[in-house]
Amino acid sequence: MHRSLLILLGLLTLAACNRHAPSASQPQTASRIGRVLPCCAQAAHPASAPLPDTSLYLLDSPWRDQANRPRALTDFRGHVTVMALIFTHCAYACPRILADMRAIEAQTPPDDLADVRWLLISMDSERDTPDVLAAYAQENHLPSDRWTLLHGDAAAVRSVAAVLGVRYKQDAQGNFSHSSLITVLDTDGRIAKQLEGLGVPTATGVQAIQACLRPQ
Repeated sequence: MHRSLLILLGLLTLAACNRHAPSASQPQTASRIGRVLPCCAQAAHPASAPLPDTSLYLLDSPWRDQANRPRALTDFRGHVTVMALIFTHCAYACPRILADMRAIEAQTPPDDLADVRWLLISMDSERDTPDVLAAYAQENHLPSDRWTLLHGDAAAVRSVAAVLGVRYKQDAQGNFSHSSLITVLDTDGRIAKQLEGLGVPTATGVQAIQACLRPQ
C-alpha cells in the first residue's frame, strides 16, 4: 500500500509539472520537446537511499530481458537511461524511434557512454517474448552491454506507460497505434526529458543526458 501511494504521488507530481500525455489527435512531430526538469539539478542519491517519489523505479513489476534473465527497473539505477516503448512487429514508427535513439547514442561523447543505458520495453506482451527480443536486438546490432530489451506482462507495460504518458491501443491484427516518445531518466529514474515525435532533434537528448551526468 505504501509503495502504491508513492507511485500515485509521483504521478500527481508529474501532472503538476504540466507534462501531458499525448492524445490521438495530436500530431507526431518533433516540435513538442519536453523541458529538462529540476531533478537534473540535484546530485544523484546513493543506491542505498530511498527512491524519490517521482521515480519510475518505484514500479516493482517483474521483467525478462532479451537473454531471458529476470530483471527489475531498479537495475538501471545509477545510470542515465534513455528509453522508449515499442513493439518488434511495428513497421513504421518504432524503427524511427530506434533510429532516433541510436542517433542520440552516436552523438553522446564516448566518455559519457559508460554511464548511459538504452532501454526498449515492448508493449506487445503476447508476441515479443525474450527470444523474439533477442533476435530483434541482433538484427538491429544493439550491443547487450548497453542495450536492454524487456518483456513484461500487460499490467507491467500499462504501469510504465501510465507513468511515462505513453498511449497505445491494440488493433484486431495484434498491432498497436501508440505515442512516439523517447524518455531520458536521471540516475534515480526520474523523468529528465521527453522527446515526442519522429525525427526529433537528437542534440536535445544528448544535452539532457549531459545535464543529468553533470548536475549543477
